[in-house]
Amino acid sequence: MQQIPGLPAPTDTTAPADTVSMIDDLGQAMDRVTEVRSLEDVWALAEAFKGELIAFGLKLLLGVVVLVVFVVIFRVIRAALQPVFHRSRVEEDAAGLVMAVVKFAVLGLGVILALDQVGFNVTGIIAGLGVAGLILGFAAKDTLANFISGVTILWDRPFRVGDRVEIDDEFGQVKRITLRSTRIHTNDNKVVIIPNQNVVNNKIINHTMQAALRLNVPFGIAYKEDIDHAREVVLAVVGDDDRLRERPAPSVVLTEMAESSVNFELRLWLQNPHQEVPLELEYRERIKKALDAAGISIPFPHVSLYVEGMPAVEKERERERE
Repeated sequence: MQQIPGLPAPTDTTAPADTVSMIDDLGQAMDRVTEVRSLEDVWALAEAFKGELIAFGLKLLLGVVVLVVFVVIFRVIRAALQPVFHRSRVEEDAAGLVMAVVKFAVLGLGVILALDQVGFNVTGIIAGLGVAGLILGFAAKDTLANFISGVTILWDRPFRVGDRVEIDDEFGQVKRITLRSTRIHTNDNKVVIIPNQNVVNNKIINHTMQAALRLNVPFGIAYKEDIDHAREVVLAVVGDDDRLRERPAPSVVLTEMAESSVNFELRLWLQNPHQEVPLELEYRERIKKALDAAGISIPFPHVSLYVEGMPAVEKERERERE
């Protein structure tokens, strides 16, 4: 090492090789001690919180069990609803929407109860869902009312697709049932769309729910006519119509003594309720032709006006008295 004039001689600070080796060994030993102490701390911490860990594990397991139970409940409900949709001929989109709502409700409740079992505070979640539901209910109350009514129709099944019904003064064949509305095709091929809320809140007459249907064809005759003869004439127009049931047999009954006529009904039991309208039109025409051929008069409302003192009127009144 070279010395600079006027300065003290430099000192050699390089440590011997054995000193460096000893320092490395000491550092490694300290690391091992630290590791040992860390493991001891972990085990000690585990021992201290062993009860809490076991309790949390049990809560977590219980939460999983609750969630699994609700999944099973949803599958049972889905399996029960599918035959109902099939029998009611509900369209796939409506059935899918119902199942989505059921799934959201059942699994949502399951998640909330599972979180509650684990230890989460679900009060805030429930409160938030309640507020959101309240806002949604006010914003779409009519839509929700129709939706709930649609579910009621699908569940109660007052009619099915293809039935002929009277709803809200509309008569026709049911063509489509959705969660919002029911569509009816009238006899003149009009499509009537009725909100399900109106369907549920009105009287429903289903003409094709039963296997047999009685058709009532009204007609009237004048008071001067023989009612037994009129009954025979009208029953004769029935003949052997294979579209009618033999039992109960066709009949003609007197229903009303009206102001201008004696009113009857021809009562026929149909084999197929869907033939109600065409058969009614056909038998009305048959009855009219039969009564005309038999010389039986069909009255119509009229008013007789008499003027006192007119000879022609007096003669007419005397003729009527005779």
